[in-house]
Amino acid sequence: MLLHVEMAERLADNSVQLELKRGRHWYELTLVTTDRPALFATMSGVLAAWGMNIVKANAFSNQSGTVVDTFYFTDRFRTLELNLPEWDRFKRSIADVLAGEADLDKMLQSRLRADKNIIAKVKIATKIDFDDECSSHTTLIQLIAQDRPGFLHRVSSCLSRQKCNIEIALIDTEGQMAIDVFYLTSAGKKLAPDHQKQLQSALLEELESE
Repeated sequence: MLLHVEMAERLADNSVQLELKRGRHWYELTLVTTDRPALFATMSGVLAAWGMNIVKANAFSNQSGTVVDTFYFTDRFRTLELNLPEWDRFKRSIADVLAGEADLDKMLQSRLRADKNIIAKVKIATKIDFDDECSSHTTLIQLIAQDRPGFLHRVSSCLSRQKCNIEIALIDTEGQMAIDVFYLTSAGKKLAPDHQKQLQSALLEELESE
């Protein structure tokens, strides 16, 4: 928590504050910045473009518009492990994408072309559940589905296109099963029943497309 406060205090000097650490089983990347549309989707997209596998993620924002996103990921190609100078290039790449100075779509297309032949060993059926009772001002959606390269980016981008704001995101992966929970609002309110049905259809269509 103290680290997050210190990072937030430095936003006046640099609007994108990043902290990258290597843990025992995965890397931990913390982002502190001001909120903006599709921020979570953009971050997950950059990680996917670098070939990182997101195993957990937490996203929170406060009323002043400061966002703290933390991603836990494995480095599939050992890019960061084998090339220490890549740590700085990795963080610069994130900052450049957030600043609009790098083309995320181009980065992703290159990576996803390389990953398209990956075959899932276990088939996971997609399941989407909504809950309006667990929170007084947000709608909870739980998504269980087949994990795949770029999965979180696709899901969070779909949420953004459906005019949903991610208030809290709790992401987990068990083997090839993604278990994602999002607390959502739209125009500052819970999602209306019709909006939930529309979102469900959009997510199913997105995840069934290749």
